[in-house]
Amino acid sequence: MALVGTLATLGGLTQNGRFYLGAIALTLPTGLLALAAVYLARGLLTGIGGLFTETRLPDGDDPAWLTTADIVVNTLLFTAAAVATVLLVEHFVRRRRLSRGA
Repeated sequence: MALVGTLATLGGLTQNGRFYLGAIALTLPTGLLALAAVYLARGLLTGIGGLFTETRLPDGDDPAWLTTADIVVNTLLFTAAAVATVLLVEHFVRRRRLSRGA
């Protein structure tokens, strides 16, 4: 879980998709849901944030608040996907053990 959180944070800080790809691969199948949630969250952040402030700087970059919010939300989403993946694996392992013992 810590590795996935680290990869998501590095992906946000460096804007390098390879880190996100690593986080998705480590959290399959829930990582795909996290990826979809990342795009939804970005839309919500820019939509709601755009009501109060600019979502683009004059040079075309994202403002610091949006970059920071993206990193935090992405890290939380991928870490939650890692937790969900661990819980899913534990559930299937427990179920398999019970079916073998019966």
